[in-house]
Amino acid sequence: MATAAAEAAAVATAAAAGAFKYNRGNYMFDMGQRWGRFNTGYSMAMAQASMYREDIRDLTLLTVTKQDTYHTVGTIFFVLNFQLIMAGRLGVHGPSPPGWLLGLYWTNICSALMFLVTFTWMAMHAAARATAGGAYMLTRSVRLPIPTPKMLDQARKTGNSFEKERVTDVLRIPFAVPAPRESEVDPETGRRETIGDRRMPKWYHDEVKELGKGGNGPAPGNPEHFELYRGLQDEWWAHDVYSRIGVLYFMSHWLTSASLYSMCHIFTELRCIWPAYTVTACFVLAHRAILQLDIVNKKVDGATKGVPVEKVVPFVPFLCVVGMTVDYSVLSPAWTAQAFIYALSWVAYVIQFAWAIRLYDLAAPKAQLAEREEVPGQAWWPVEWPLPPAFQDALYMVSAPKSVDQPCLQQEMKAAKGKAAHEVPQKKARRAPPPMLVWKLFRGALITTISMWVLIMVGRAFEHVNGERWLLKQENRVERWPSHYQPWMPPWSRKGSRNEWCHAGGCDRRLSAAEVEQQQEFSEMAQRLATNLRPIAQALGTFSTTPTPPHEPIAPLRHAQVQWPIGFEPTLSAARGNAVVALAPTSGGAMVQLRGDTTVESVAPFALRGIEGLGAIAGMAWDADGLVLATATGAIAECAGQPHDGVWAC
Repeated sequence: MATAAAEAAAVATAAAAGAFKYNRGNYMFDMGQRWGRFNTGYSMAMAQASMYREDIRDLTLLTVTKQDTYHTVGTIFFVLNFQLIMAGRLGVHGPSPPGWLLGLYWTNICSALMFLVTFTWMAMHAAARATAGGAYMLTRSVRLPIPTPKMLDQARKTGNSFEKERVTDVLRIPFAVPAPRESEVDPETGRRETIGDRRMPKWYHDEVKELGKGGNGPAPGNPEHFELYRGLQDEWWAHDVYSRIGVLYFMSHWLTSASLYSMCHIFTELRCIWPAYTVTACFVLAHRAILQLDIVNKKVDGATKGVPVEKVVPFVPFLCVVGMTVDYSVLSPAWTAQAFIYALSWVAYVIQFAWAIRLYDLAAPKAQLAEREEVPGQAWWPVEWPLPPAFQDALYMVSAPKSVDQPCLQQEMKAAKGKAAHEVPQKKARRAPPPMLVWKLFRGALITTISMWVLIMVGRAFEHVNGERWLLKQENRVERWPSHYQPWMPPWSRKGSRNEWCHAGGCDRRLSAAEVEQQQEFSEMAQRLATNLRPIAQALGTFSTTPTPPHEPIAPLRHAQVQWPIGFEPTLSAARGNAVVALAPTSGGAMVQLRGDTTVESVAPFALRGIEGLGAIAGMAWDADGLVLATATGAIAECAGQPHDGVWAC
């Protein structure tokens, strides 16, 4: 009996020792798995966090790179734009071009400058705000999940911790006594509830309790950094969009103004015809190409349905070059030619005005009706952004996505211990109305452009009725048929020695050696002239013995009662026969016809046309050829013939 008991005790002891050894081996293996699971989880989470940081950098770099490109374009064209306005300004190196073309040129070049400043400033704000937003996210939100020493100690287990396990787990006989089923504590009842068929020892439940559980699947929704960054993009996406649209609007106006400037230079200074057509063709083709590339011509939901003026506006310079050809041609003056030029100019003005309205329509934001489908390699933005659909292929916008297929490990790690990941509240992009301040500023520029075209068209209509440039004083005005007036001398001359068309022949080149030779010839000629005139001067200085011829008797003065026009106060007069011409210094004159010696037959007032800006009249002479005037500024004016319809042309 004792032997049987001893054998039973030995068997039990051996079984207990075997079970202990088996369970301790499992425990040590699981503790190694626990440590490996902890390190692997954090390594993968840190790798994913590094990828998230790259996401922020890529999204920020996309905006900053585009804005830097716009800045480069803006810097270069700031110089080119001011070259057309200042250094190469028309009417400086030669006679001024016609007014109808200058209206088109200056409105386009000033609109180009306005859009240039607008898109440069918006690009600056977009780049700076995107950089600041990315830095904020990288330094505060998207950080590597580095475990603390306390977390490392909690994940690490020593061998003697096996002694703390339950006896049933320490001496559990495999297969004969299965482990308990997987369970967790119900937070409402406080009881442990079975959640699966897997059988796990108690140390597994302790691991779940201490390190957290991640086996209930990934958290639904989007990673937090995408949601937060998309909320930040609300502060600069409009700057990004309208800086790109501003580049197109600037280039459209600049190409038109550059074409008009080139033809003015070729016609007024170079005095050529055919190069004007070739240069215009190059600018027109470039203008047509950029409009074709940037503006969507296919049917788009919510897109504008206005008149496609962009298909016509590039060809405005062709109308102008035809008008300039007639304006500067050798054709005889005729009202039909003038009407033809004015008709072409008005067609150009109407097209430009329609283009200004079309630009407003194209740039207006449009609300999307549904979320855009994501296509690999193409731009995407959320439905909350009311972008202009006409430029959807030229904006290259990429927003943070609203959903990704990859699970977010950090979201799982943030889960409360023992809770499912989807129970953790997630940060979302803030709900706010779309920012419309940028559109309001850009809209102001568009309305300004429309207003400028309205004003210039009203001005052109006034010029047609009142006459070209008759509101301004201009010395030595010369009519250039059929559509404009020009000064006789160019407004600018380095030495005042150029005649009307000298600039076309290159006689005033700054580095010309002939100019120095010409000055030397003038000096030698002056010396020879002084030598030849010296004897004459000496002879004139001697006393003359020649008797003075008798003076002719002066005719007696005659008095006549003349009723002058109201406000007319003459200070100068000249007589021929029975006619007297009386002039006031600034208010014109009157011609008096006498019958006999003292009877006034008629008084006909007249205005002197062509001496505006020469100053007050200081002297006069009247003969059969006409009237010769001397002004207070030293100018001499000749008024040929007689007054006609109350005007004496000078």
